[in-house]
Amino acid sequence: MNLIGSNTGICIRTKVAHSFQCQWTLVFSDKDISSIQVAGREFDEGISVVSIIGGTGQYQNIQGEMHSINNGDGTFTQTLNYMIKALPY
Repeated sequence: MNLIGSNTGICIRTKVAHSFQCQWTLVFSDKDISSIQVAGREFDEGISVVSIIGGTGQYQNIQGEMHSINNGDGTFTQTLNYMIKALPY
C-alpha cells in the first residue's frame, strides 16, 4: 500500500462501540493547495461510506463518496469513488 496523502478533521462519538460522525479534509501533496472534503458516519467495524461534500482547486467540482475501513490498529484504508464535473465555461 502506498501513502498518497493525509487527512485532518474531527470525529464525534455518536454511539458507544458503534460509530462516529466525522468531517475531514484530504490533501494529496504538500505542494498542492487542492483538497477534498468528506463528511459522514464512520463505523467502528466494517466499511463506512462517507459523502464527498466538496473540493478546492483541481477538485472544485468533485462528486462521489469515500469508502473507509478501520484497520483496527489506529489506521484506516480509504478509497475515493468520484467524478469531476466539467466546468460550465
